[in-house]
Amino acid sequence: MHIVNGDFLQDCLQAENALIVREMFVEGPIKADSINELFQARATYLEKTYAIPTEEYHKKSVTEFEKIQRIPNGAEVYLWFDYDLFCFVNLLFILQLLIKNKTLKLFLIRPLRGKKFSIWQGFGNHTKSDLMLAYSQKTSLKSRDLKDLLHLWNRLGKSANIKHHRLIPFLQKHLKDYLSLSQARKSKASWGFTEGQIKRLSTTS
Repeated sequence: MHIVNGDFLQDCLQAENALIVREMFVEGPIKADSINELFQARATYLEKTYAIPTEEYHKKSVTEFEKIQRIPNGAEVYLWFDYDLFCFVNLLFILQLLIKNKTLKLFLIRPLRGKKFSIWQGFGNHTKSDLMLAYSQKTSLKSRDLKDLLHLWNRLGKSANIKHHRLIPFLQKHLKDYLSLSQARKSKASWGFTEGQIKRLSTTS
């Protein structure tokens, strides 16, 4: 199973058994008493802030999350996420869904780094062969990694005990930027996003 952050990446990757994350958890509510209440809170926020109809959100986003929750036991799951804050928070959300199934084998795939690539463009400037090379360099997520990343999800917007992590090269920047974003006025809620990032949610599959 491949979990990709946005339709654009899947358009290039063309992976079979791909599930697409169409969300932007970096802004708006991220906690609720149940997963269904969280999705409802997200739908309300996105409709109010970006005029995304609730029905569209459930059709394009929630259905994908439900599929993620139903990934078969023992499956290998490949997580394709960029280095930026947008992808960081989405990754944390997906992991807190997946971590409930202890039988899954989880792997993180990151964009290639080097002179040819701009790190903040993520997978956006990768060819199909570049993506295959990135896949070959996948990193297995260990139980300690999952515990640390779950802690970061639970502490988003608050003080976290983890200052550095081998899989998150910009961790302190992300935590600081997320705190600034969460405290911003509603009128500044889209701070830091590109049109392409917002399109990840609203683009049809």
